[in-house]
Amino acid sequence: MKAKVARHHVRDEIQRRILSGESKAGERLSQQSLARELGVAQGTVRESLLELHWLGLVESVDHLGVFVDKLDASRICEAYQIREVLEGQAARLACGNAGRADIATLREMTETIFRLAQENKNTETASLDRAFHMKIIELSRNSILLRLSETYRVLGMMVRAFREPKVIYEEHLRIVEAIEHNFADEAERQARQHVVGARLMIEQQAREGKFVFSWAG
Repeated sequence: MKAKVARHHVRDEIQRRILSGESKAGERLSQQSLARELGVAQGTVRESLLELHWLGLVESVDHLGVFVDKLDASRICEAYQIREVLEGQAARLACGNAGRADIATLREMTETIFRLAQENKNTETASLDRAFHMKIIELSRNSILLRLSETYRVLGMMVRAFREPKVIYEEHLRIVEAIEHNFADEAERQARQHVVGARLMIEQQAREGKFVFSWAG
C-alpha cells in the first residue's frame, strides 16, 4: 500500500470511529496500538492523527498523547459559521464557472434530494445533500477554498439538522437559479442564508435539549 493511500485509509478509519461514537471523547489514541491493529507503520498513524488534529477531531496533550476531542452543538455551530462564509463565496465564484451541464446536474440533485427526503431515506438524502454542496464548492475552481471546506464538512457528517424538505428544496433551487443566471451577489446571499437556516435549527435543538449527533457517513 502506498504511503499516501495508507495514511488516508488510516485517517478515514479513525475519523469513522470518532464520528460514529465508537471512539469516545477523552479516549487516548495509542499510535502503537493503532499501527498494529491497522497494519501500518507508526509514522503513518502519526501523520493521520496530525490531519485529524487539523480537522478538530483530536487534541494533542504534551507528554500524555493524543485524545479524541469533545464535539458538541457549540462546536458544530462554529463550523457552520465558517461554512456560511466559504459556501457563500463558493456560490459566488461558481457563477463564472458553471456550464449548462453543471446546472443540469445541480438541478437533478436538487430534485432527487427532495424526493429522497419525502421518502424518509435519511442516509441517502444526507449523502446527496453533501454532494450537492460539494459540487458548488468544486465549481468555485478555488483549491484553497476546497481545502478549507474539509474541516466543516467532516464535522457536518455528524449532524442532520432536520428541516422541512420543501424549505430545503426551495433554498437549493434559489441557489442554483442564481448561479445559472450569473447573479453573483444573489448566489452568495442565498447560499449563506441556506447555511444559516441549518445552524439556527441546530441552536434551537440544543436549547431545547433535543440535539443529538447522528453520523451520516
